Amino acid sequence: MKGALVTGGGRRLGAAIARHLGAKGWHVLVHHHASGDGARQVAAEIIAAGGSATPLQADLGDAAAVARLYEECEAVCPLELLVNNASSFAYDTAASVTTEALEAQMRVNLFAPVLLTQKLHAALTARGTQGVAINIVDNKVFGLNPDYFSYTLTKVALQGMIQMQAMALAPTLRVAGIAPGITLISGLQTEAEFERSHRNNPMGLGCTPEQILNAVDFILASPAYHGQTMVIDGGQVLQRRPRDVVFLENPAPAAP
Repeated sequence: MKGALVTGGGRRLGAAIARHLGAKGWHVLVHHHASGDGARQVAAEIIAAGGSATPLQADLGDAAAVARLYEECEAVCPLELLVNNASSFAYDTAASVTTEALEAQMRVNLFAPVLLTQKLHAALTARGTQGVAINIVDNKVFGLNPDYFSYTLTKVALQGMIQMQAMALAPTLRVAGIAPGITLISGLQTEAEFERSHRNNPMGLGCTPEQILNAVDFILASPAYHGQTMVIDGGQVLQRRPRDVVFLENPAPAAP
């Protein structure tokens, strides 16, 4: 059976992607860090629906743990698909950023995807097979603003990684990205603020988990889609807003 690793698969968007792939016949390796209950629940739901899944724990901020995670995945099922979904998302600004905060987010949001993709490519090369790596980026990359400074820098770097890996690792590994706009309610938002920000774009509607699942299906079904990133945000990046959409609805939310 073909294996798919979904990082951050125990909650929110990662859980939706994991369930979706399970329903499509993949053996899903549901990665989690601290969301163990969620990952086990997602795996149980996939199995109850007739699929197969295995929850696995790792701290993506630890390079040794990342390497161990990949080996554990291959021991369960040879991987053909990697979904780099997990993200560290903490608020800071260009004025408040610290070395420690930047490094912590880089380790999870960039270093781990680089290392996991490298390991997948090596395994596929050894087996003489092909695979796909899908990275969840952020529409902010294509319409920059300075809010969430460290996080945004990591996503800009991740987008660069996609293009460079696509050049270096083909044809063994196909690399692509999905860059959603606001999709699920943020911890900083009220439900009313989320609904307004979700519609605050030219189309008057925002990205949903279902649209991201459709994008995953499109990438998997399109062998020539390579080195590109799909933006799904109702055209929000065309507005070139000066602040993150969260702050447009509430200029002073309870920032960490």
